[in-house]
Formats: sequence, C-alpha cells, structure tokens
Amino acid sequence: MEYLQIDGNSLNIEQIIQVARNRRRVKLSPAAMESTARCRAVVDMLVKHNVPVYGLTTGFGSKRNVFIDKEDTRKLQHNLVRSHASGIGKPLSEDVVRAALLLRANALAKGQSGLRTLVLEKILEILNKDIYPWVPDQGSVSASGDLAPLSHLALVVIGDPGGKIYDPANIIKSSRPGNYVEYPDGEGFISSERSNLKNLFGYEAIDLEAKEGLALTNGVQVTCAVGIINAWDTSMLVKHSDIASAMSLETIKGIAGAFDERIANARPYQGQKISAANIRLMIENSSILSIPINLAMVRKVTVLLKESTEIKGIPEDFKSSIEKIISSLEKIRINPHNLITDEKENKASQLRRGLIPCQTEIQTLIRKLFNMDTDEGSLLTLRENLVQGADILEKAVPKIASVQDDYSFRCASQVHGAVRNTLSHVMELLTVEANSATDNPLIFPPEGPEDLNEYISSLTVEKCAESVISGGNFHGEPIALAMDYLTMGVSELGSISERRTAKIVDGRHNNGLPSLLIDKSGLNSGFMIPQYTAAALVSENKSQCFPASVDSIPTCENTEDHVSMGLIAARKTRTVLENTEKIIAIELLNSFQGLHFRYPFNRELGKGNQIVFDLMEQTKGIEFVSEDRILAPLISTILNLVKSNEILNQLTKHLNLV
Repeated sequence: MEYLQIDGNSLNIEQIIQVARNRRRVKLSPAAMESTARCRAVVDMLVKHNVPVYGLTTGFGSKRNVFIDKEDTRKLQHNLVRSHASGIGKPLSEDVVRAALLLRANALAKGQSGLRTLVLEKILEILNKDIYPWVPDQGSVSASGDLAPLSHLALVVIGDPGGKIYDPANIIKSSRPGNYVEYPDGEGFISSERSNLKNLFGYEAIDLEAKEGLALTNGVQVTCAVGIINAWDTSMLVKHSDIASAMSLETIKGIAGAFDERIANARPYQGQKISAANIRLMIENSSILSIPINLAMVRKVTVLLKESTEIKGIPEDFKSSIEKIISSLEKIRINPHNLITDEKENKASQLRRGLIPCQTEIQTLIRKLFNMDTDEGSLLTLRENLVQGADILEKAVPKIASVQDDYSFRCASQVHGAVRNTLSHVMELLTVEANSATDNPLIFPPEGPEDLNEYISSLTVEKCAESVISGGNFHGEPIALAMDYLTMGVSELGSISERRTAKIVDGRHNNGLPSLLIDKSGLNSGFMIPQYTAAALVSENKSQCFPASVDSIPTCENTEDHVSMGLIAARKTRTVLENTEKIIAIELLNSFQGLHFRYPFNRELGKGNQIVFDLMEQTKGIEFVSEDRILAPLISTILNLVKSNEILNQLTKHLNLV
C-alpha cells in the first residue's frame, strides 16, 4: 500500500481506517511542510520579542494572564504535557490510538498551530514505526479538547519515562479485519523512556519548544478517533443487520412485498432504499417465501406422527398406516413443487389438493379410533396426536394468505435505513473534524514572499501579533452530539433485532416453527435463553442512550465553564455497538436453527441467505441443535463471523450489497 500523503485538508474516513488498522504509512505533503514552516516563523518572532500571547508566553486556562519569560518557554511546554497526563482507565485499542496520531498530525499539517515541522514528522515516525502509546480511556471532558489523552500521546513524542508504549514482544491480535491490538492488556506496556524508544524502535525523542506542547494536546482528536472507528464499524454492522433481517424474514416465512422498490421510492430516504435493496437481494428466488405451503408445519406433523408410532400398545395396522402418511409427507417436504402441475392454476389450490390424500388417511384413522370407543391411555394419546396433526396440516396451506408481518420484520428497511441516514450525517461531521485545525490559539500567518527565507525576513512583530487569534475550535460539541445521535441509532438496530429473535423462538407467533426452535420443548429448553441474552443487551443499550453531551461540569477554576463530554459519548457508542453486534449474532443463530425446520430438502433459500446459511453450516462450531447443549460457543463463533466481516466477504463475491 503506497504512502498516504497528508495536507490537513483531504483526509477521508477510509484512509484513516487504512492507517489505523492496516498500518498504512504516512508522510507530509510538500505544501504542509511549507505552511508549517511559515507558521513556525511567526511563533519564533513572537517569542523572540517577548510578546504576550496565550500558550506561547503565558500560562494556560485560568493562568492565561500569567506571563512566562522566553527562557522558560521550553519548560512551560514540558510542564503542560506532564501535568496534563492525568488520565485513568483501560488503554484505548491500538487502532484508536493510531487514528488519533494521524488526526493530530493532519490537524497540525494545516499550518495554523505554530509547531516545528520536526515535531510533526516525529508524530508520523511514531505511526510508521508502529509505536503504540498507552492512552487511558477516561479523563477527557473534550474541551479544551482531549487534554489528558493527547498528553499521554505527547509523553511518547518527548520520550518521557512516565509515558508508556506497547511492548513489541507481545502478540498483536484483532477479531476485525486488520493488524492491530484490539484488546490490550494493561500489563503489556513498558516505559516510554528514551532508551526504550531508541533500542526497540530506532526512535529519537525530542524536546519541545514554544507552543509545541499546547499544539500536541489541544484538540478533540481522540474523541474523533473513537468516533471514526465507531462509524466505520457501524457501516459494517448495518449491513449485517440487513442480512440478519433477511434471514429472519425467510425463517418466519414472512411477506417480501414490504421491501418492494416502489415502497421505498414512495418515501425516498436513501438509507431505506439501500436497506430494502439489500434485503431484496438476500431473499431473491426464495422457495420458502414464494411457495404458499408452510413446510415447517408439514415437518411438525411428521414429527408428531413419528412420535405416535412410538406409543406403546398401538395396533400394527395403525402404525403401518401412519408410516405411509409420514413417507408421503416427507416426499412433499423434499420437493413441494411436484404438487404444482399446472402453472396457470392457483398454486395454493394445487398444494392444498396435494395434501388431501394425507389428510384423508389421518381422518380415517381418527374415525376408527372414535369408533373403538376406548379409554385406553395409549389410544387416547394417539387420537389426540392425530387430531392435532390434522389441524396443523389444514393450516399448512392457508385458505387466506397473510398480507403483512409484524413491524420488526415489515419495517426493517425503514429502521435500518434511518440508522444509515444517521451514519451518513455522522460521517460527514467526522470528515470535517478530521480536516480541521482545533488548536488554541490559531495562527494565520501574514501573506508574504513565497521563498521561506524572504518570508521570514519580511515578518514584523506587529503583523505576527495580529495573526494570532484565540478561539474555541477545541470544543468537542459537534462530535459529542454526533456520537449521542449514533448511539441511539445503533441501539435501534439491536432493539428491532431482538424483537425478531423473540418472534422466531415463540411457538405461538413463529408461523409453524417448534416452540423454542427445538423438538420436545419442555424436555429441551432450546433457544429460550439466547433471547434473554439479547434482551439483556438491548436493555443495557437503552441505559447507555442518555446523551453525554447534555451534561457539562465547569473545569479549570470555572474558566472552562461549558464542556462537551464528547469522549464519554464516543465510548458509550462503542459499548452499544459491540452489544448490538452480539444481538445480531444471536438473531443469525436463531435464523440458522429455524431454517432447518422450514428448509426444503432441495435447498432453495434466497440467493443471499443461501450463501450465509452455507457459510455458517461449513464453519466449525456452528451446527443444528437437536437437543439441549451449551449455546454460548455458537454465539461466539457467529459473532466472530460478524466482526471479521467474513459473512460480508462471502456475500460480496456474488452480490452487490451496499
């Protein structure tokens, strides 16, 4: 992969992911080098003449009016980094830290922060040499930026022994596509003292000059990094949500018409149109959805009849007749299309007529049992089974077809599409933030000659002082609000998924599937508890949806009297996203199990659903559950298929999912 050249203005989300997760190398554009050097010349002029400028020759925050002699400017910057490195909590994953390094470098590359080009190159060297700084996930209020987390990054830039770096001797492992440390062990980090950096990575640490500590720590790049990783993974999750809903639709033998292109075009939200199109692709050519016979009900009758043949004491002639009925029903399950002989005639009528011989035989046996006028327990049980079987078989081809499904199925594209719309908006905001200067103060170098030396000679103290403007671009409100918005959207993906799962396991509402998706429920609990797990995760997600951005606690002696809590918002999004991936995995597991009961033996699932079903069937550790077993490993295995994008990879070989 070629080097990514950054200029402060053109970085996109995909490029950030390439650097964060696939270790793409980065370099500065010539224009960025030039603009950075010109901006630094302004800082040097102001420091040389002891001009009072916030963060250059003054203290920080509430100490903004305390003047600092130019002899102490280096110490001021180092004091800032060390004192602000006060975060606590678990270490952020390597992809987030790499994204934060890239984002900070890109913000500084705009040439409005006043640091030396050398410092910017050192940030990129840390990236390119795969140095992974320890950055704790708690301690930022995201205004003035992510001061604590970015200070922990800056400790590594200067080789401070109080900082930490990931020991390269440790294993690098991620469950998602890429090559990075996803769940770092806090014990896997060592001191970022200069000797470790040099001996392990060949990195020479530097000392900071005026303004550089502030430039390294003032911005919301950690919040933005978490946000970008969240948004990217959500873009994968919403596809998996479409896939899971399509699998569930076929499992429940639902109504495909809800995803008709005309429905989506009548309310032309782009997200809804995409989700509906994805679901249509997944269920295309589905035999289960197109043929008006409920094979799960046919199977249920065969199971009931097989149990009847095992009743002790039933007459042999009854047993022989029942076995013949079972054989006939199995042939229908193998290929129900054999009952359709006239394409012009109504399919349901032909299928209903094809079941008549079996129904007649069952009714004959029932009449015989009634005529026997017996109270023998075995024969009464047999009679009850036959009556129940006749009733189920009557419903296998309904005389009045169902016209619409419950909302969790019928409205999947509307809900998933709304999340897509949310995600699109959030990605726009994150892209703007990724290409923004968020330092304070910002420097807007005066115009002058193109040649750098001539430009420096043309500068005056007055022009330089006028070019420095204090502002508030470090405030994380845009990202905080975006993350709260995304959290609610992702939570809805989990909420509607759990409702589909609940329907699939409910024997009263799953359109003929066995209760709890297992034979002999009662003796077996089947898939009862995975739905509990999904429900617990959904409830936990709801508790995380209170917006962090509506809270604010004044800091820095009440000078920073409104803050965004953006990193908290982004971390909550992460929690909800990972919970929702588990909920989707549970839905896929239930669909995989349920389709076995409805599955025609000639394997004619929808085009996309067949690919997913086959992948799951071929994956070690995933199998049909015929009697109670521990289900946690199955959920984990399917979760890995989701997180690794293996399902998407298989589908995109054959389908154009968006």
